[in-house]
Amino acid sequence: MEVNLASLIRDLAVKAGSFIRSKADDPSYRQIMRRGSTDVSRRVDLEAEELIIKGIENEGLRAAIITEERGVVKIGGGEPEYEFIVDPLDGSLNFVFNIPFYSVSIAAGRYREKMRFRDLSDGVVYYVPKNALYYGGTEGFQVRGDELGDLSSDIDRPVVSMYVEPDTNEKVLFGLREFYDRFGRFKIRSLGSASLEAVMASLGRFLAFMDMRNRLRVFDIAGAYVVSRAANAYSYVLGGNELGEELMSTEVRYSVVVSRRIDVVDALLKLLTSPSP
Repeated sequence: MEVNLASLIRDLAVKAGSFIRSKADDPSYRQIMRRGSTDVSRRVDLEAEELIIKGIENEGLRAAIITEERGVVKIGGGEPEYEFIVDPLDGSLNFVFNIPFYSVSIAAGRYREKMRFRDLSDGVVYYVPKNALYYGGTEGFQVRGDELGDLSSDIDRPVVSMYVEPDTNEKVLFGLREFYDRFGRFKIRSLGSASLEAVMASLGRFLAFMDMRNRLRVFDIAGAYVVSRAANAYSYVLGGNELGEELMSTEVRYSVVVSRRIDVVDALLKLLTSPSP
């Protein structure tokens, strides 16, 4: 069955986001329902994800849906025609603290065995509190509800969204120090929603988004990857490969760099993989 993936995932992201917004002041939706080794599932995550799954199911599709909360869900029977990657709420801790920076992320493409990120045709990141939508894919690159435009004249120094752990490898820390000195002693932010921060880097508002923790999962970055690709930004994994070449797997954890400037990506990857002093 044919479906307009672009329209479908945009609609589902907005519907899920509207649901999440409606529960922002309901304490019961902050409740932890399940605990994992590095994350937790809250009531709001589970119900938003169920809304998206039901929306795909209502289209009558044969599909594999890779979900953050439920793993792989197959609908429609038989061999899947499509694959969806769903993060129902990226930034759930921000939701709990009422920090208005969290998103819904969905990516989709024709199903194939051993899919790579490059096989995803459409992706969307929906900035829930702002009611802003970022789409990339078969219908180009689209931004709705975000009128900020170019902020370069309003910022005194570049901004980098960066995630590292206190026990990060010494070689990485030395590389980051040199990178910091080389690119204008930039300001550092960690805002709590990887997909949104990657989108901000794709728009050029951040010099780069980088997560060096080897903790990002396919749900965290699939939608943002497709958006960044459509925006002509660069997305690479720490080992030096373009993210599009990486196999998508629920078992793999990724360290990722996103920027509109290839010189920034090249310098960062070189510094982070060079021998320690």
